[in-house]
Amino acid sequence: MSLFNIFQIASQGMTAQRERLEATSANLANAETTRTAEGGAYRRRDVVFEATSISTSSSAPAFGLSFDSLLQGTGQAGQGVHATTLVSESNNGVRRFEPNHPDADADGYVTMPDVDPLEETVNMMSAARSFEANSTAFNTAKEMARASLKLGDS
Repeated sequence: MSLFNIFQIASQGMTAQRERLEATSANLANAETTRTAEGGAYRRRDVVFEATSISTSSSAPAFGLSFDSLLQGTGQAGQGVHATTLVSESNNGVRRFEPNHPDADADGYVTMPDVDPLEETVNMMSAARSFEANSTAFNTAKEMARASLKLGDS
């Protein structure tokens, strides 16, 4: 696996975690939204990750054996990630008794979004840490490339 593949995988990971953080932020911001443009309460957003193959620009390694050639015997190839944001299909919110709320029904119940702020906070912390891990991998690969270039200066 070349350093360029590492850059590609780490950047795909950072993009996926950014999408996860955006969905979590939207969920937290709309945890009390009872009226949307589509009608009804806000519907929770979830991010689904899917493994994708990374494209290799060159089949011949620049220096000696590549990790790809070593992994070919195991049947494993370098994989990145693709994120897709899904909106909850059902609008099964939580019914709360608030007769003075403007969106209350005839019985005084309001349908609130099915968003748990504690769960969303944990998702946000997890996404931030995962983004940081991908950023560290990217920066480590960058330092390795820089050190490799310095080897030729001696």
